[in-house]
Amino acid sequence: MTVLLTYLSKVIICSAVLYGYYYIALRNNRFHQWNRYYLVLITLVSLLTPLLQIPLPGQAAESSTVLSYTTRIVNIRETVIPANPGISSGMVLNILYIVVIALLLTRTLISLFRIKNLIRRSQVQEIPPYRFVKNKDIKAPFSFFRYIFWDQQTSLNSPEGQQIFKHELVHLQEKHSTDKLFMELVTAVCWINPFFHLIKRELALVHEFLADKKAAGEEIAGYAQTILQMAFQSKQFSITNDFFHPPIKRRILMLTQFHTPRFSYLRRIMVLPLATFIFCSLAFVADKRPSAIPALTTTAAAIPSATIAVDTTPVKKVTTRKDNVYTSVDQPPTFQGGEEALAKYLSKNTRYPKAAQEKNISGTVYVNYVVDEEGNITDVRTVGKNPGFGLAEEAMRVVKGMPQWIPGRHQGRTVSVEFNLPIRFMLDDGKQTPKTGDHTVNFPPPNDKEVFTFVEQPPKFPGGEDALGRYLIKNLHYPEEAQKAKVSGITFVQFIVNADGTIRDVNTVGAKKGYGLEDEAIRVVKAMPRWKPGVQNERQVAVQFNLPIRFSLQN
Repeated sequence: MTVLLTYLSKVIICSAVLYGYYYIALRNNRFHQWNRYYLVLITLVSLLTPLLQIPLPGQAAESSTVLSYTTRIVNIRETVIPANPGISSGMVLNILYIVVIALLLTRTLISLFRIKNLIRRSQVQEIPPYRFVKNKDIKAPFSFFRYIFWDQQTSLNSPEGQQIFKHELVHLQEKHSTDKLFMELVTAVCWINPFFHLIKRELALVHEFLADKKAAGEEIAGYAQTILQMAFQSKQFSITNDFFHPPIKRRILMLTQFHTPRFSYLRRIMVLPLATFIFCSLAFVADKRPSAIPALTTTAAAIPSATIAVDTTPVKKVTTRKDNVYTSVDQPPTFQGGEEALAKYLSKNTRYPKAAQEKNISGTVYVNYVVDEEGNITDVRTVGKNPGFGLAEEAMRVVKGMPQWIPGRHQGRTVSVEFNLPIRFMLDDGKQTPKTGDHTVNFPPPNDKEVFTFVEQPPKFPGGEDALGRYLIKNLHYPEEAQKAKVSGITFVQFIVNADGTIRDVNTVGAKKGYGLEDEAIRVVKAMPRWKPGVQNERQVAVQFNLPIRFSLQN
């Protein structure tokens, strides 16, 4: 029900704004053909635009922080047994909405059946491109698709009859019945939207304006008199084009209005920026796909050297891109020996460019590359802002020199996979004790004031990730308040694993779900046993960690 209400709300807002512009700037003007197409198009735009979900591109600017460790998502499911298994209020509203749709569609079908039955009982004369239908039950002339229906009281050979005939013939030639049937279906399905009913009524009037203009010709006064004389004839079907269509005053006003309004062309084209604004407001959505959580602070005193930050998760944009390169696969490619071996390779082979040292330049270089089906590194390039002074070139050199990876697999076969690797170059004022021809990274004795976001050996929960999952499932309780409100989602808990394995600085990051989900996640994380601390340069250090926990309800 929530999805339906959201969609209908967007449809109503879109149609209200576009119809409001029509009412202010376009209504009662002589460009009737333009108005006809406008009314039909704003109906389609209002129906289709809320269905579009175009993700906004991510920010290309370089982040000032290094990505920190994020474990796999732990799912916390709660089976909810409704207190009253009967019919909910949402179900009642859904049923009511569908019943009204069924009644309105039935009314339309009955009208179509009555027209078909009337044709079957009438005298039909084939006069291409139309068919002329006469019957004593027809109370006033009207048309529907290829058929012109004529009553026995109106003489076809009289001046009035000829004017009415020309009028109905315009309806056939312009295919106005298609518009009418379309609006009947739209107002039946979206009956709750009042602006569609207004558009339907206005479109029917525009049809009459078009037919009046072409049928009257130079005999405007006589044509207007014909409309007045026969204004009180009854209308038989809601989906047909009747000559005697009210309101008569506006029809005669359109016939006798000869001046062109000021800014006529501007009135018509000004709808383009308005439509663009509505499209962008309703069709574009924020990209809510999960991404790595930025670390708070990362410092390590050392000689001028390369501090390496690694994100070994494939870029998750879409399933595939051009040239059969995947961005999300069942089994992502891995460096030979795993993440620790990758970190050692980067620490050993990356050199801080001399020009960058002399200019005291630091920053993060994002290297994008493809691991092909054989594990080779190809298409190496940098993305985002380039710090300059050789940092990007050094990062690309190290990546190009990597040994073969274990290729990724998708649906049982090896495939090419796109990868992103952030490498952060950072300068410090520590005393320099380099080895010959190399720049080494020396760290001071560990203390919990210095927090790392990437280390050679990341911290681990006692027993590994499986044990962490069992601990969370056993100790996490779905908040009763969240169950009642049917709130679910992923809560990201960020904390620091100290050098002695204890947990501190527990908090949540990202959009808050509320209803106790964040409080429950923080409570359980704070109660964790000691972890196996992270290790950097053969020393235990404090490391920042991210733990995503998904709360989900099952009926």
